[in-house]
Amino acid sequence: MFKYTFLSKWTVLIMTVITIALSFIAFNQFGSNHPLRGGLILLLGFLIYAVAWIVALLDSIQEKKFGWSVGLVLLLPFGIGPLLYSLIGPRNTK
Repeated sequence: MFKYTFLSKWTVLIMTVITIALSFIAFNQFGSNHPLRGGLILLLGFLIYAVAWIVALLDSIQEKKFGWSVGLVLLLPFGIGPLLYSLIGPRNTK
C-alpha cells in the first residue's frame, strides 16, 4: 500500500533531487558571469536541503528509528544524510 505524508522518505527524496538540480544550475550561473544569480540559486538549494534534512530527522523520530536520527546528525557535514535516508532509510509506517 502506498502511503504518503509530509514526513516521508518521498518528500525527502524529491527535495534532495531538487537541491541537486539547483546546485548544478547555480554552478552554471557562476561560470556564465552571473555570480549573484548563481549565489541566490545556491542559497535556495541550501534552504530546500535544510528543510529536507529536518523532514528526514522528524520522520526518523516519528518512526522511532533513533539510529537514523543519530546518523543524520553525524552525516550533516558530508551533505548526504537525506539522500541516504530517502533511498535506504526505514519504511514509513505512521
